[in-house]
Amino acid sequence: SLEIYPTQLSDEGEYKCRIVVWDNTGNSTEPSVPISKEARMMLKVNVPPEKVEITHLTSGRNLSLRCKSEGAKPPADILWTKTSPDGVETEIPDLAKTREIEPAGELYDTAEQIFYQLEENEMIAKISCVVRHHNTNTTIYKNITFVSPAIQNALKVTIQRFAEPVLYSSIENQDGRDNKAGLVKISADPGFKVPYNTSVTLKAAAPGVFPEPRYLWWVGDQTGIAGRELHIDNLEEDKSYYVLAENPLGRVVLEVPVHITTSDYSQWNDSSRDGDVIVDDTTGGLDTGAIIGIV
Repeated sequence: SLEIYPTQLSDEGEYKCRIVVWDNTGNSTEPSVPISKEARMMLKVNVPPEKVEITHLTSGRNLSLRCKSEGAKPPADILWTKTSPDGVETEIPDLAKTREIEPAGELYDTAEQIFYQLEENEMIAKISCVVRHHNTNTTIYKNITFVSPAIQNALKVTIQRFAEPVLYSSIENQDGRDNKAGLVKISADPGFKVPYNTSVTLKAAAPGVFPEPRYLWWVGDQTGIAGRELHIDNLEEDKSYYVLAENPLGRVVLEVPVHITTSDYSQWNDSSRDGDVIVDDTTGGLDTGAIIGIV
């Protein structure tokens, strides 16, 4: 017998086994006659996928997912599944997709691209690229889980700035369970209450959310400022700032009130006016520039 271990791709090919016996049956005085028997066997070496990766592009709720299996022989098969929040996995039917098989030396790379639209009100979507290589009994999962940004005590409202409904709440209405994955978390440095004419930096984060949301801050009718942080200088009055967190699965808006802890005494006149004071109207600073209506 012949044993090859470990098997290499270079071991593939045709192998011969030859057996020679000497036949002198019937007449012991005659010389033996060599009889040769030969068997041939073709060895095929199968190679499981060496690497699997998944990439994505998003446009609104439209996804373009690409899964690539590298270094297999013969080429691997690819299918796509979706897992529901309660853990039930099903194959995604009727996918628009394209498939490519490219030789890489003696091995093959297989790539498949699909186009998929996320369902409305879908908060979590776990999509799997399942690479199957039947010849080596190999199955490899590559998962990508999309998670919507979320807020607590949310109301579905229409905000004029976006001209369509969004989920809306205030950080003052959050229950403190902001360590839960998916919830948008707002922090302030040095805090949400600051002395008059000082600075504050508001920061947004969304642990567990994928893809990472884009953030847009605004106050009043000002143009929005993009980014995770909003730095405010010389704060003179209580104001509410707003931040939009948005990814392909959803968009939420949080109202972030910032309060002044000390008064502005510069508004007081000198004593010649017998203690009269002139106090500016501060309600203008609370203008949000957004018409909010409950849907």
